[in-house]
Amino acid sequence: MSGHRPAIALGYAAFVQLRHGPYEQYACARLGDAEVSRQVVRHALRRTELSWDAVLAADPAAFAWRVLGEVVAEALAAVPRPGADALHRDLPTRAADAALLYEHLGMPAYAAAELMGLAEPELHVELLVARRLLAERRRNAPA
Repeated sequence: MSGHRPAIALGYAAFVQLRHGPYEQYACARLGDAEVSRQVVRHALRRTELSWDAVLAADPAAFAWRVLGEVVAEALAAVPRPGADALHRDLPTRAADAALLYEHLGMPAYAAAELMGLAEPELHVELLVARRLLAERRRNAPA
């Protein structure tokens, strides 16, 4: 049992190493501020770490992604940033996240899906939803 904690710590460290960069890209794309994004990601990862045993019992990628989204939303609510986060104002959260990662940040579909804790076909469904809703909004926009 004494080796259990170090193994968990190593697992968490590996998890962070794989996600830290993409998380910062995502947060910066939503917030429009690199320094605030670094703070937000640090906070989200800390919240994930504090719940790591529960995270491991669930889906770590999906859990951490949900926490990151919550922390980004909290940061946006605390200090509104005009012009920031347009996709998330216009689309459901998962569709906006998928479009942001795939379309705007150029992440491959398999990588975006894994980051969000989705299967790749689920990501493609969210991308279709995003495209359909955005096209609908463009059609209905005043000329």
